[in-house]
Amino acid sequence: MKKASLLILLLLPVSIVAQTINGKVYDAETTVKGALIVNISQNIMTYTNDEGDFKIQAKVKDTLYVSSLFHTKTLKEISEKDFSHIVIIEVKKTINELDAVLLRDEREKKFDSIKMETQITNQIKEDIKRHPYKYGVQPKGGIDFVYIAKMIGRLFKKKKTEKEPIIPITYKEFDTLFKNDSFFNNVLLTFDLNIPKKYQPLFFDYCDAQEIDSKLLDKNKRMHLLEELVICSQEFQDIIAESKKDN
Repeated sequence: MKKASLLILLLLPVSIVAQTINGKVYDAETTVKGALIVNISQNIMTYTNDEGDFKIQAKVKDTLYVSSLFHTKTLKEISEKDFSHIVIIEVKKTINELDAVLLRDEREKKFDSIKMETQITNQIKEDIKRHPYKYGVQPKGGIDFVYIAKMIGRLFKKKKTEKEPIIPITYKEFDTLFKNDSFFNNVLLTFDLNIPKKYQPLFFDYCDAQEIDSKLLDKNKRMHLLEELVICSQEFQDIIAESKKDN
């Protein structure tokens, strides 16, 4: 019976059995260290080393999710040939594009603000001429520009739109998540995020203080939540390390 079972296993296609994928992540300039690699088909994760190399278990048609700060998020579907060589995954930098967008927005906002302020000032001047009784007694010899400035400020305040407030994930929600979720479990917390059991309550408390948006608890946004937790775990470990030095 044992021989028959062994024979069946040997006859199974390679694609059915999970194997180790060897890969490297790089951008246009160099290799990327510390990139998060998640096999979202198998719920396992790892990181690239200082040379951008990584190893992870995978099967054919599994999907790897690659994430790194200042780089675009990348998905890679595993094929049969990927087991016979080093998988090269290229990511694109986003920081330069972001700087350009911010610079462009800043210039546009500055121009629009000056233009709008001039228009409003002219409108108020015209309105004062037509309805002086609305603005109280004006000083002799001209218009009260201090009052106009106040009016402009009020108009700008009215035009401001309030952003939807963020409802952060609480300590209790983190604790419940890692007790009940199949992906965010104790193994990921202890070995992948590298949070020892004795520090886990303190880590949840730290994550609570970071005010991570509770919308990331949605099943469709779990990769974004994982990225936030990776960042928090790295910061938390730095704090613990500094604390040990002081003691």
